[in-house]
Amino acid sequence: MPPRQPPPLLRLPLELRQQIYSLLLPLENVSHPLPSVGITSVSHRPPTSSLLNIHPTITAEILDYFYTIATWKLVFSHAFNFFRVDPELRRLESSPSLSHIRKVEVVFFCDVLLLHSYPSFGVESFCEEIERRAARACDVLGKAKKLRVVVVSWCDSTGTGRWHEKAKILRPLRKLKDKNKNVVFRIGKVNGPEDLEREDFVEALRDVLGAEERIETGYDGTEDPSSSLRMLAFDVRQDRRQLSAQPGVSMPKMGMRSGWKGAPPSMEAPLEDENES
Repeated sequence: MPPRQPPPLLRLPLELRQQIYSLLLPLENVSHPLPSVGITSVSHRPPTSSLLNIHPTITAEILDYFYTIATWKLVFSHAFNFFRVDPELRRLESSPSLSHIRKVEVVFFCDVLLLHSYPSFGVESFCEEIERRAARACDVLGKAKKLRVVVVSWCDSTGTGRWHEKAKILRPLRKLKDKNKNVVFRIGKVNGPEDLEREDFVEALRDVLGAEERIETGYDGTEDPSSSLRMLAFDVRQDRRQLSAQPGVSMPKMGMRSGWKGAPPSMEAPLEDENES
């Protein structure tokens, strides 16, 4: 009996197959791509379940290509994401997806809305909270063995200045660098405060990572104004009507694409024990 021929698609060169995959996985910001996992968003449309059930080889190639092109975003603010899913990133830590992630954008987000809603919180406590979340995220990302690129972005809409005090919240990135020597750091979007120039941000990051660390300074982040970041990261317990009345704040539409509905079960994290603290 003659050997079985591979499917027609697999007879094409890999480069052509990847061009086809690129059309199926377009650039499209998808919020909360893994419903139970605390990733804020991903840059490309994830593959659907129908794509992942065509052929085992095609499944492996599509997933590999997706993880190669995708940038996963984590926002460090007073929550990791809009719905406060996975608040300590324990599900991300146990998710099989973590071992495949290759590029992450981390956004340090100082949100004016938090200071307006909780005026007694203060800048110092605010910075401590963001640094705590960043430290936890760097602990988890340190276990992402294929992680190669970390884009560092900064958004400060508070109008409070005090950049040199706020710069301290970048310190957890040193822990990530020490855990993964293969990671390259890039500067993403830098927006505010008024006393911060892009060169100052690069210098502060270099102080954290070490003078010998090569930092790519060409912009490589995503264009997210503070209002969009807020929709991804703010505390959902705040009053929705009060938020919608704030100038420059738009509430997310209910029909917004959210979640990797085609994610294979192996990409999901196990649910936490209900008795787990």
